[in-house]
Amino acid sequence: MTRQKARDPERRMGIYKHHAAVPDHDRLASYAERYDGRDVWTAFYESRSSEFDSAGYEQTFTKTERSWKAHMREQGRHHALARPEDVEAWCTSLAASRTLRTVYSQYWVRLEEFYTWLQFHAEHPHRYQPVWMAAARGGTAGQVWDTKMGRCDTTQGRDADA
Repeated sequence: MTRQKARDPERRMGIYKHHAAVPDHDRLASYAERYDGRDVWTAFYESRSSEFDSAGYEQTFTKTERSWKAHMREQGRHHALARPEDVEAWCTSLAASRTLRTVYSQYWVRLEEFYTWLQFHAEHPHRYQPVWMAAARGGTAGQVWDTKMGRCDTTQGRDADA
């Protein structure tokens, strides 16, 4: 029997299922000084093996990096220190001019990959996944998660693909 990943984002998370449950000392915001001036996205990008990546695949990294970093600058936080609310607001903004399928396939997948990468690297204090927390709360992030799981009408929104 093939084991599949859980379809519910909460079942993919560790001990912290909701941001409110994360103790202050484990919240990503408490590490702001450590990340000041660091380009963690570039370290993530460079850590991958890109030997077989297509130009389109590479473009999703560039688009996500540009969009996510700009969004987090507007929030006044480092791009590696998101709260679920940041992810929700970003998804909502993207979905205003794109279909949910585009938000998922061109942006969400890279951000989810980034935060998963952070969790699995000991030099980063990421004990929770803000992207999955945002999905578990519903809203636009939840709709993008449903798109990922094949449970959503992906024609919602406008498709600008930019």
